[in-house]
Amino acid sequence: MGGADPLVILVSFVIPFIFALCGLGSAIALIPTLVFLGIPFNYARSTGLFVNAVTTVAVTIKNAQSGEVDFKSATPIVIFSVLLSPLGAYVSLTTPSRVVGAIFTAFLVFVALTTIKPLKRFGTKEKLSFFALSVVGALAGFVSGLLGIGGGGIILPLLIALGLNPRIAIVLTPLSVPFSSITSFLAYAKLGGVDWRLIVFSAIPASIAGYLAGAVRRRLDVRTIRKILALILVIMAIRFGMKFL
Repeated sequence: MGGADPLVILVSFVIPFIFALCGLGSAIALIPTLVFLGIPFNYARSTGLFVNAVTTVAVTIKNAQSGEVDFKSATPIVIFSVLLSPLGAYVSLTTPSRVVGAIFTAFLVFVALTTIKPLKRFGTKEKLSFFALSVVGALAGFVSGLLGIGGGGIILPLLIALGLNPRIAIVLTPLSVPFSSITSFLAYAKLGGVDWRLIVFSAIPASIAGYLAGAVRRRLDVRTIRKILALILVIMAIRFGMKFL
């Protein structure tokens, strides 16, 4: 990476911190940012998965300390995301980068839209069925492996779309993401798509950012932050799409 090291450290702190404030995994923005810095797409995706894992673990630790974690609801999401994420990683690494880049661009737009205007705005359910949570986990796992985004961009909007209280969904998402992220990352590592130096420079600042975000999230206006994130994602989608389409 050379001269890019300070920039990698900076973006690996700032981006995970901002996204963790809204309960979202940061890989959806970190991956295109690393690509813009000259990191190969495959390495950026595997790094994004690892960073997602450490960030969301840090957020979950902070949430657990506050007694907000629902391990029972997370279990089916975790099980099925872990089962499907290696398949997504395999498909990703055997598919041309241009095709995966186009899918990633479309996903950036999707996350931007659901960030600024959730699929279902006023969910009030405190619990979802085992089947519903399992489907969410399976979809999140496959997409996590395919795009290297950790699954949070799928889990959060789907939980809200199914009527789960957004406050609960925001806490449940970072608890579920690390497992699919790590499983997908291991698949990338086995298939050779990992830059360990890049991961070290990204994971340490990201873990600190995730813990700090968990500490300050309740004091901020999350709705305003989500609007800013949506704008950032749209800009990234345009730039990323121009690179791969």
